[in-house]
Amino acid sequence: MKKNLFSPVLAMILLCSCAPTRVVVEEGKFADFKLSAHSTFDFAQIDIPNDSLVSYSEIVTMLKEEMANALESRGLTQDTLNPDLRINLGLVVEDKVQTRETSVTTDPFTYSGQRSYNWEVRDIPVNTYREGSLTVHFVEKSGNVLAWAGTISEVVPKKQENKNEAVRTAVEQIFKYLDINNK
Repeated sequence: MKKNLFSPVLAMILLCSCAPTRVVVEEGKFADFKLSAHSTFDFAQIDIPNDSLVSYSEIVTMLKEEMANALESRGLTQDTLNPDLRINLGLVVEDKVQTRETSVTTDPFTYSGQRSYNWEVRDIPVNTYREGSLTVHFVEKSGNVLAWAGTISEVVPKKQENKNEAVRTAVEQIFKYLDINNK
């Protein structure tokens, strides 16, 4: 008997295309921010640590390029002398450990002597990875006021070509959030 896979595949595509962004923004705090109310932007000075886990300057350069492209595609121009919006980027990368909980079916009992066995639930490390969090602040020139702040966290890929795609996706998610919530 032949199964029809078209319907489940179509359903998955529709669900993924309508999935919400992974950007975290403080509830209701920046509801009045409109990106379209600004015409120019520039980036704040970013301090790059000397003892970083990853090449910060390379990632910051990629972030600035992607952010600039996204802003320019929305009609803003970069102005280093007198921008309407100053963009501050914060980047944190942490080493993390993925764990799993022990299970009676997969993890053996331990022998503790004289016909006594013991088993307990505990976390077992199974993988290590790096998680990066990008925080974006839009600061308005008038009054030097924080106009919008959002954060997105993702696993940092090990391969360089995947890092480029991860940066691109993170910036797309931020602007997807802004486009949806700033109409």
